[in-house]
Amino acid sequence: MKNKTYLQIFFTLLLISSLGGFVKGQAIHDAQKLSEFIDNETYALTDANETEKLYEILARNFSTVQSGLTYDEILDAYRDNPFIAPLLTDDMGGSIVYTGKTGQRALGALASASSGLGLPGSTFLMGLTDFLVKRTKQELSIAFFRDFQKVVKRSEEMKYLFPTTTKVLLKIDENIYQFKAFWEVLRESFLSDLEDLVYNLEDYVQQSSKIKDPLVRHMMSDFFKVIELFYDKTAPSDVLNYLAEDAYLHTITPDIDSSKFVPILQSSLQVLGLISKSFENQDDNGYWVEPEVVTKMLKKPVITTLYLGLIYQQGKDIQMGEKTFAEYLEPLSIRENAVRVRNLLNTFKAFLDKTKALERLAKDMRRKANERRRDRNAPPLTDADKELEYDEYYDFTQNICDLLLYTYDFKKEILGASTKEDSLVHTYLTIISDINGMALEIRKKHYTSALINTLFIIEKLLPDGKFKCERQVMLKYGTFIATAVKAKTAEEVSDAIAAFALPPGGSAIKKYSKFSIAINAYVGLSAGQEILTDVGANPYYAVTTPIGITFNWGFKNFGSIGILASVLDIGALTAFRFQDDNVSELPDLKFENVLAPGGYLVYGLPKYPISIGIGAQLGPNLRTVTNGTLVTQTSGWRWGAFIAVDIPIVSVYTTNKNYKQCCRKCNKEAKKKNVDF
Repeated sequence: MKNKTYLQIFFTLLLISSLGGFVKGQAIHDAQKLSEFIDNETYALTDANETEKLYEILARNFSTVQSGLTYDEILDAYRDNPFIAPLLTDDMGGSIVYTGKTGQRALGALASASSGLGLPGSTFLMGLTDFLVKRTKQELSIAFFRDFQKVVKRSEEMKYLFPTTTKVLLKIDENIYQFKAFWEVLRESFLSDLEDLVYNLEDYVQQSSKIKDPLVRHMMSDFFKVIELFYDKTAPSDVLNYLAEDAYLHTITPDIDSSKFVPILQSSLQVLGLISKSFENQDDNGYWVEPEVVTKMLKKPVITTLYLGLIYQQGKDIQMGEKTFAEYLEPLSIRENAVRVRNLLNTFKAFLDKTKALERLAKDMRRKANERRRDRNAPPLTDADKELEYDEYYDFTQNICDLLLYTYDFKKEILGASTKEDSLVHTYLTIISDINGMALEIRKKHYTSALINTLFIIEKLLPDGKFKCERQVMLKYGTFIATAVKAKTAEEVSDAIAAFALPPGGSAIKKYSKFSIAINAYVGLSAGQEILTDVGANPYYAVTTPIGITFNWGFKNFGSIGILASVLDIGALTAFRFQDDNVSELPDLKFENVLAPGGYLVYGLPKYPISIGIGAQLGPNLRTVTNGTLVTQTSGWRWGAFIAVDIPIVSVYTTNKNYKQCCRKCNKEAKKKNVDF
C-alpha cells in the first residue's frame, strides 16, 4: 500500500511537470503578468517584446475553446471589453497564427478524480502518450526546418537549384518556429523551383564554384540548347547539325583551352554531322534515306567506293589528333580491309534503322494531332491524355539523343579503336538524354524523379567524390520539397514533415555505428520462467513490448550487440490494440500495471530489423485485456528470451563515422562561404 502511494505521488508530479504548458494561472496572476506589457509612456499594451507570451495570456482567458486564431483575431475578442479595449493599440496584432488553443485554464477535468491520479489510468497513459508524441513531432519539425535553414545558407546547390525556397527560408530567419504560418508561401516557392528545375540547373552549371572548367560550361550550354530545340520541335537532322557545326564549343581553340579532350569532342561531333548529312533525304524534310540504301551499297561495291571517296573529300579538314578524318579513312580503300568496310556499313545500317523508327514516331504523332483538329466534338484532353502525349514526344526526342551516341560507334569503326577520351565524349553526350528525361518528369509533375535526374547530371560533371556529401543533403531536402509540394491537406503536410523530420532512428544505425544509444521499443514474443509471489516458478509465453534505453555496439554485416535497460512493458496493451484499435474500449489501468524494470542482452540480426534478447525483468502485473476487461496478477520476476521487431523511437547518440565525416566536411565548407542575395 505504501509503495502504491509513492507511485501515485511520483506520477502525479510527473503529470503536472509534463503538462506544465497547460496548467494556467488564475486571473490575478495573469493580470500581474499583463501589467509587465504596459508601456510607461502611452499607458497602453505593447507586443514588442515576448509577443507570444502576451497572446498566450490573452488566449487562455477566453470563455470558449478555439484553435487556429491569428493574433488579430485574439485582439478582436477583446475590442468590446470596456477594461482592456482602451489599452489596445492599432499597431498590435498581426496575421501570425497562435499555435495553442484558447480557453485552456487550470487542470479542470482533473478535478473529477476517479482514481489515484485524478484520471482513469488508461486515459492518462494514452493522453500523456499522445501529448508527448505530438510535442516530440513539433520539436523535431522545428529542428528539421532549422537544419534546413543552415543548409540553404551554405549550400551552392540549394542556392541555384532552389533559389526561391532559399530566399523564403532566409527571410523567415528566426521566425522559423512559426513555419506553419508560412507554409503556403513555402509550398509556392517549392513548386516554383521544381517547375524551373531545368533552368535552375543551367544557372548552377554556369555559376557554381565547383564547376571551374570553361569547356564543361560551354558544353552544357550547348546541351541545354539542344533541349530548347526539342521544345521548338526542330527537325531531327537540324539538331544533329547544330551540335556538329553551330555549337559554341566549336569556337574553342587550343590557345583558349589546351586540353586534349577539346579537339576530340569537336572532331567526334563533326564526324557525326558529316555522316548524318551524307544520308539526309534530298527533299530536306529533316529525316534520312531508307535503310535499304546500305543494302544496295553492299550489293554494288562500286557505290560504297564512290560514297567513301566523297566523304573522304569532305572530311579533309576535320582534324582527329595527328591525322585528318580523310587520312584515317584512306586504309579502307585497300581490298584487305573489306571486313572493316562491311562493319562500317553495318553501323550505317543501324543508324538508319534508328532514323526510320524516329520518322515513324513523327508520322504517328502528326496523324493523331490532325485527327483531333478535324474532330470538332472531341472532348478536352484529360491529364492522362496529356501524359500520353508527353511520353510520345519524349520517346521521339530520346531517339534523337540515341542518334547522338553514334558519334562513338562511327569513330571506333573508322579509327579501328577507341580511347579513354572517346568514352568520356560518350558519357557527356548521355547528359542530353538525362536533361530530356528530367524535363519530362517535370512536365508530368514527377518531381522526385526529376530531382534524382538532376543529381545524376551533377555527379557526371564533378570529379569522383566531390559531390558525395552534398548529394546526401540534397537528396534529403530536395526529396522533402518534392514530397511536400503535393501535400494538399493539413494532415498530408504534417505527414510529409514527420517523414523527414524524425531522426535516423532505424535499427540499421545500430549495426553501422561502433556505438549508439537510443530510446527503444521491441514488439514480439517472449518465453521463459516466471517466479510469482506466493505462487512459485512456472513457465510462461506472452506478447512482449519492453520499452527502455539501449546501448549498442555495431558490427556492420554481422549485426549488433546491445544492452536494454527496460522501464515499461506494454505487451498486453499491444496485443489488445492489434485486435481492436478503438481507444474508447481501453479499460482503466494504472502505472504499476505496465511498470517492468529489467535488463536484456540483445542481438540485432544483420539485414533485418529483428532482434533476439535474453535477460530478466520485473514482470508487469497486466497480463491480458479481453473485451475491455483487465486480467492482472501479482507481479513477479521473469527471466527468458524474446524475438521481436526492433523499433528505435529516438536516436540519442551515434558514432557513425560516415555521417560525422560528411557533417564535418559540410560544416568546414560552410565557414568558408555563405549565400548572398
